[in-house]
Amino acid sequence: MSVGPPPKTIGRYQIIDRLAVGGMAELFKATLVGQHGFEKLVAIKKILPHLAVDQSFVEMFIDEARITAQLDHRHIVAVFELGTDADTPYIAMQYVDGLDVLALLRECARAQIRLPPDLAALIARDVLDALDYAHNATDTSGRPLGIVHRDISPGNVLLSWRGDVKLTDFGIARAAERRHKTEAGTLKGKYGYMSPEQVSGGDVDARADLFSVGILLAEMVMARRLFTSTNDLDILLMVRDARLDRLHKYASEFPVELRVLTVRALQRRPEDRWQSAAQFRDAIDEWIRRTTRVTSRDLGTLIGRVINQPTAELEGVVEETKDEGLSGPMTRMSIAKAEAEAALARAQYIAGDAIPDGIGFEGSSGTVSISDDDVMPEPLEQASGPREVGDLREHPVLRVVYRLAKTKGTGMLSLEGRAGVLKEAYFADGQPQFVNSNVESERLGNFLLEQEALTPQALQRAVAVMHHFGGRLADTLVGLDLLDPLEAYRLLAKQVAAKLMEAFSWQKGRYTWTPRAVNPYKSRALHLDAFRVIGAGSAQLGEPLVDEWVQAHTRTFLVAEPVQDGELAQFGLGEALLRVYSLMDGRTRLGDLAARVRSPEARLNLLRLTYLLVQTDLARLS
Repeated sequence: MSVGPPPKTIGRYQIIDRLAVGGMAELFKATLVGQHGFEKLVAIKKILPHLAVDQSFVEMFIDEARITAQLDHRHIVAVFELGTDADTPYIAMQYVDGLDVLALLRECARAQIRLPPDLAALIARDVLDALDYAHNATDTSGRPLGIVHRDISPGNVLLSWRGDVKLTDFGIARAAERRHKTEAGTLKGKYGYMSPEQVSGGDVDARADLFSVGILLAEMVMARRLFTSTNDLDILLMVRDARLDRLHKYASEFPVELRVLTVRALQRRPEDRWQSAAQFRDAIDEWIRRTTRVTSRDLGTLIGRVINQPTAELEGVVEETKDEGLSGPMTRMSIAKAEAEAALARAQYIAGDAIPDGIGFEGSSGTVSISDDDVMPEPLEQASGPREVGDLREHPVLRVVYRLAKTKGTGMLSLEGRAGVLKEAYFADGQPQFVNSNVESERLGNFLLEQEALTPQALQRAVAVMHHFGGRLADTLVGLDLLDPLEAYRLLAKQVAAKLMEAFSWQKGRYTWTPRAVNPYKSRALHLDAFRVIGAGSAQLGEPLVDEWVQAHTRTFLVAEPVQDGELAQFGLGEALLRVYSLMDGRTRLGDLAARVRSPEARLNLLRLTYLLVQTDLARLS
């Protein structure tokens, strides 16, 4: 990003130097000068000009800054003032004289000095102490502020020369996330520090921060990235599935007890992690007390030694840097190659050259004749078990998918509908990974047009340069900056889920379940939440299916079955499903329930949720 010279002043602060330019803001070193020789060193964070014109973003930035200004903790960078300079908001905050954790790790790589695990644990402990305070912070009336940091990363953990640990940038990530339109590249570099629920767009609470602290701790000990690839989409999927391959690969570098604590923080499901920052902090603190008893003074000593150490000779450590680490020539080479391919593709895309025959439009409908992302099957031996075949009239698709989710089935669900429609859904541990469909309108290119994520012209030109990105349409759109990686992942997940949910309304056909069948398609396994897919699909059930079901069972009574805590909530339908469940008292007939609601739309929604409860055996017809 090209920037001009730093301004001389921002508000009432005299600018000394520009420290950094990020995706959302510039950071300056400045002084506040007052009477009688008063002078205070501060850091100024000012929104970038192109974001300052986005009023919704500015309002959210200000709202979050107001909240975080109330935080007062020794491990949190203090906010002094929220001001405006030339109609652009800025934050004046505590200046930490030192470096951030990312800079420390790079200095360690330069000097070939490893950050000792106990000092890495000390940094993580202090970050967790800050989070414990922030997560439980209240306003002046005692109401919880509900703060979640959402952007724990090495660059947001500051270390003073004395070894003090300070967490910064509360709320800014949330403001970025809540923007109506995401700027491409805004979060670039932060994908590897998100939590699985952030990637998938699920509900985010304090436990998301604990996952990110687990990443931070793992990377400090390993001196390597935990989730790494030259492809942002692949990084998002590694995070989404909490793939800890690299952590296990370099397990020998971790003290066993510390590794166990870290792995617990890195569980994919929030309920399997530490349930609070205090719980995680206390576990690390206990480990430190029983081992080396290091203090911030030891951390300050280590920082000074690393900074003053001459650059080490890298000869003899080439084998080490072949792995993608925080620093290493092979990583730089692979990134450079990917960037060169992307640059060439962008040039061809802009020129619009070499659009191949056969990739065009059928009539004026805008239908693009391209297949899904990498759905060409590979010949392979299919390890499978005995097949189960059933009629969809007796076993609706929603019911079958729910059973697979409950039993954590792995294999292929083949769905045959009318007019030769065929869908193949691949499941792993009960979660849909990929859905192949022979319906032209359900393919990725057409789905993106339907969602208005792209214009037909942009899609056609992108397809022409797909070969630069391994033949993957999603990677192409990300590489051309036509889609933000996070947006691309969520659209991919939405498309795959939509293909499966469409079959929930089928009234005729048959299904075949083949256990342990391997997905032959070279697709990214998205591991969707099957229960959420079922919930969303039930809310879109076709009216003909619902009406026919009601007519067949109109005089039967509805009886609620006992449910476990969270069993209704797992469908993601909120209070609506709970209210419908409460109506099933064993004395109300299905037809009478339907007659209670006058609005056709409300009636349909009520019956959709009733159908869901019955098909998932959370209620029964008697």
